[in-house]
Amino acid sequence: MKITGKKELISVIKDRIQKEGEISFRDFMDMALYYPELGYYTSPEEKIGGLGDFYTASELDRAFGELLGKQFVEMYKKVGEKPFQIVEIGAGKGYLAYDILNFLKREYPEIYRNSEYIIIEKSPYHIKTQKDILSDFEIVRWMQDIIDFEEESINGVIFSNELFDAFPVHLIRKIKGKIFEVFITVDEEDNVKEVLKEAPEEILRYIKELNLQIPEGMQTEINLDASEYIQKIGKKLNKGYVITIDYGYPSSELYKPYRMRGTLLCYYRHRYSENFYQNVGMQDITSHVNFSALKYYGMLSGLDFTGFTDQAHFLTNLGLMDIFQELQEKNDYESFERLNRLKTLVLPKGMGEKFKVLVQHKNIENPSIKGLDMLPYMSDRYRL
Repeated sequence: MKITGKKELISVIKDRIQKEGEISFRDFMDMALYYPELGYYTSPEEKIGGLGDFYTASELDRAFGELLGKQFVEMYKKVGEKPFQIVEIGAGKGYLAYDILNFLKREYPEIYRNSEYIIIEKSPYHIKTQKDILSDFEIVRWMQDIIDFEEESINGVIFSNELFDAFPVHLIRKIKGKIFEVFITVDEEDNVKEVLKEAPEEILRYIKELNLQIPEGMQTEINLDASEYIQKIGKKLNKGYVITIDYGYPSSELYKPYRMRGTLLCYYRHRYSENFYQNVGMQDITSHVNFSALKYYGMLSGLDFTGFTDQAHFLTNLGLMDIFQELQEKNDYESFERLNRLKTLVLPKGMGEKFKVLVQHKNIENPSIKGLDMLPYMSDRYRL
């Protein structure tokens, strides 16, 4: 297969291969998504919404942000520290932040005044968009990375929506009982060749620590970056919560025999494929999150497990059905349109079941929260 996409980025990838020999799929994915100014997430092209490649929940309706804001109000009272810090990692266009902040400023002005909203964002394009959208909220500030915080300095909530699925992953295959990692080379004619090497110690340790049962012949993903990042988050949090909203499964479900090709997918103009080496720098590459790993590695850095549910139950617990009822009673065109959009957030085969919510806490005496009141039936898909 030939590699296609942004010529400048392909040239950078080929130069690195020439210097280093084969590069891991993880390093290729990292460059395709995050290489400065040329990667998918670091370039100025539209990515989210109708003109982009995918939708997020925050694009659909303000209720998503308002219900999250409602959850943050409860957490504010549980944490009991001022300023209450709301840290959003990877805020996209800033719509979710806008809806949360607008809700707090309107409905809970005192909590708003006693809060700080900190956005962790690396993309210059997104920072510019966010600053334009959030110009009316004086409590917002920006930081480059979670590591820029002092150890145990955050009192509040650290949250993300569709963050970990975009982390670069190591691609592995199990052949004759042995774990191999996928590396790639690109020749002068732009032909991509995958090369298998024995998996390094850190991948084997990850598999052993999580007791992963990888079926013979499976190709799948190992997200070491996610396991490292959740530990960084845990070390920066002093008192409060971590909320991770993303699509994925526990280990027991993620490595089932019917997922022999893993979960890695590309999104380009609202169409998905497994053509990882085409449209390089122009398409999203994502994989399902291993929530068992986030729970396990979070605990290593002091994050206790609060609960795990799906988006439908989480939003319903926080009052989504009340919003449904209000809109139905209004019985006008705008309310009808909103109802249709909101259904997407909770439909069993849509975002409602696909997206999961992991909540962790640190130094909270009574950590139970409204969003986890009613939990889904405990099948393998919900056992971490």
